[in-house]
Amino acid sequence: MAKGLAQKMFPREFYIDSAGTDSETTGGANFKAVSVMREWGIDLTGHLAKSITDVAIPEFDHVIAMDSNIFYYFIAQYPGMEDRTIQWQIDDPFYHPVGTYRSCAEEIVQNLKVFADRLGLSQLASNATPQSK
Repeated sequence: MAKGLAQKMFPREFYIDSAGTDSETTGGANFKAVSVMREWGIDLTGHLAKSITDVAIPEFDHVIAMDSNIFYYFIAQYPGMEDRTIQWQIDDPFYHPVGTYRSCAEEIVQNLKVFADRLGLSQLASNATPQSK
């Protein structure tokens, strides 16, 4: 969801990717995530999960860790990336109802707006709004 929302908010000149630290980093997006992202005009049906080991991490200008556990795991794996890694605190909605996915999406958008502002790109904030609202 974070990748889809970031791609919607930021211009195409930005390279945005998503990777996980969990051992279960294969397969498509959860059906609840697909449904909620559809509300935002984002198609996740072709999304395939991947591991951080499948991504050229040092090439990224910024990495966002969705919570403190991911942040500390990531920094242990890539200690040279600490100054480029941003820690959010967004709970994983995986075992929760679809409403939790909606709340998670809103929280991601709010954090992306803060991030865009930090980059001097606050005008991008209006790019991320659900289609159904």
